[in-house]
Amino acid sequence: MAKTRRKKRRTHVDASAAERAGAKECPRALVFARGRKADAVSDLRDDVRRVMEPHTAKNLKESKSNKLKDFVQVSGPLGISHFVMLSSSDANKYLKIAKTPRGPTLTFKIHSFSLAREVAATQKNPRNPAKAFLSPPLVVLNNFGDEAHQKLATITFQNMFPPINVRKVKLSTCQRAVLVDYDAKAKRFQFRHYSINAVPVGANKKLKKLLQSRNAPDLGELQDVSEFFDKRVGDASDSEGSDDESRRVHLTQDFNRIAHADSTSKIVLSEIGPRMELELVKVEEGMCDGRVLYHAYVKKTADEIKTLEQKKVDREKLRKKRRLEQEANVKRKNREKEARADAERERQGKPGKKKSPLDEYGNERDLEGEKEDDAKWAAAFEKEEREWREGDEYDAKTKSIVAAGARRSKRPRRGDD
Repeated sequence: MAKTRRKKRRTHVDASAAERAGAKECPRALVFARGRKADAVSDLRDDVRRVMEPHTAKNLKESKSNKLKDFVQVSGPLGISHFVMLSSSDANKYLKIAKTPRGPTLTFKIHSFSLAREVAATQKNPRNPAKAFLSPPLVVLNNFGDEAHQKLATITFQNMFPPINVRKVKLSTCQRAVLVDYDAKAKRFQFRHYSINAVPVGANKKLKKLLQSRNAPDLGELQDVSEFFDKRVGDASDSEGSDDESRRVHLTQDFNRIAHADSTSKIVLSEIGPRMELELVKVEEGMCDGRVLYHAYVKKTADEIKTLEQKKVDREKLRKKRRLEQEANVKRKNREKEARADAERERQGKPGKKKSPLDEYGNERDLEGEKEDDAKWAAAFEKEEREWREGDEYDAKTKSIVAAGARRSKRPRRGDD
């Protein structure tokens, strides 16, 4: 049997490993739909995933049972940097962009949108090459303001896509562009997605069509090849537009099969879709659960903000108290259950159940230490409950509820002597 050739790993860099290392530095977005009416934005979700390619999970299958914390837990191992969440209500549709894992979260109201297939239906010659989605799009931001929420929106849109190194970038990878334009009068963002193409200047349209096509035309009915070029050419496509001098560029690298280096070409943009009209309505800290930093419709004073923050602190204290109370109740019920079982065995003349010397992990139990821990836990709970009763939130209604629970706990139970 022939020996396999040894791979040179010490002096040769693994190309796949280098690509993976570079991919970790690139921002990755997870696009998914949420809410009870997620099906209403499923088509738009697929188009937005198409925009974010190749650094996204295009075949992600989310379910209605998935919670936001489930996506947050997997974002770290997968290198996810942003969440793009789409939702729908009875009145409006929303798009949220969140930075993992600690926010902030920007909420946009979708006033109108057009899917990619609807944009293509309006074009005479739609252009949607598959190779254009092998590299991320360029990002162009226009007319963004200097306000705090505008600056945050600028940073968010920029960081969703990989940065460009002008000295190292290859023109052949610049196949798409995402344009976000802000209308200051309407206070809305116009989102567009384009395909970039370079066409040689001065070439006959028939010749350009022949060079761009991979299939040879049918020249069987023609007497000479010149008849193919002399034949009347149809109207220009919707994407080409006029031959303006400002659209002519001198290429320093090969762009495609017909636009080569050291040639003058015309840049043509063809809209791919989707297109959206967005309005920034809310900016909040954290992952959709933090303090509101900006709201387009609701304005609160400093006292109102302070009151809301205090209510949040009180809710957290009450939640912590209830958790401690629940854990104490579970332990108490377990002890009562064991006591009733021991009493029943004693009544039947059976030996009492001995506690296992090993805990649930197979380690030797410290029975004396467990008793001390139970005593400390009970003392801490009594102290927490006493402080809570002396506080302001222990009103008459809460007092009556606690008293009713105490009366129920004193009722005789089945099996008690």
